[in-house]
Amino acid sequence: MRTRAALILLLLFCVGQADAQMGGGRGGGGGGGAGQRPPPIMPRTDRETMIMMRPDDWNTAQSSSDANKTDIYLFPDDQEYTDWTEMLRQEAYNTTAGMETAERVYELRSAGDQENCPNYTSKVLEQEPENGYAMIVWKQSCTPAEDQTFSSLYKVVLGNDRLYILSKIWKEGPSNRA
Repeated sequence: MRTRAALILLLLFCVGQADAQMGGGRGGGGGGGAGQRPPPIMPRTDRETMIMMRPDDWNTAQSSSDANKTDIYLFPDDQEYTDWTEMLRQEAYNTTAGMETAERVYELRSAGDQENCPNYTSKVLEQEPENGYAMIVWKQSCTPAEDQTFSSLYKVVLGNDRLYILSKIWKEGPSNRA
């Protein structure tokens, strides 16, 4: 029980104060009446769980779930999954996906991204266990074309039973860059 509580609390500082949004497949927008958000949906807590708090003025625009993984995508209220400049994503694997360290997830993701992006950079920012869980935080940038840059901040938490990958991604065109 202490392990579950620690993992649930882990994310509270990551994303900020807002209504709870859980993994597990509730797709679509906020619902409810005009200007009202639905009550938080609490996940199953009979197993290891991470809760991602939805920031104010953000909505779940798309989610998907299969037997191995649940993905949740959040966007600011004025953006959609087909046209966005800022996104939050939570990947929750139903197993540890064969990973023994959080650093290994970084190595694999970084190698794949570097292979697919000619102008790729990354830097590990933090790599100490957090609440007893293996964790790594890194930032990366990819410029696949002259007119677009993707900048990302990743946090990987390797739980006892599950793997969680949180990311914040910014998409910038030439007019967005300083």
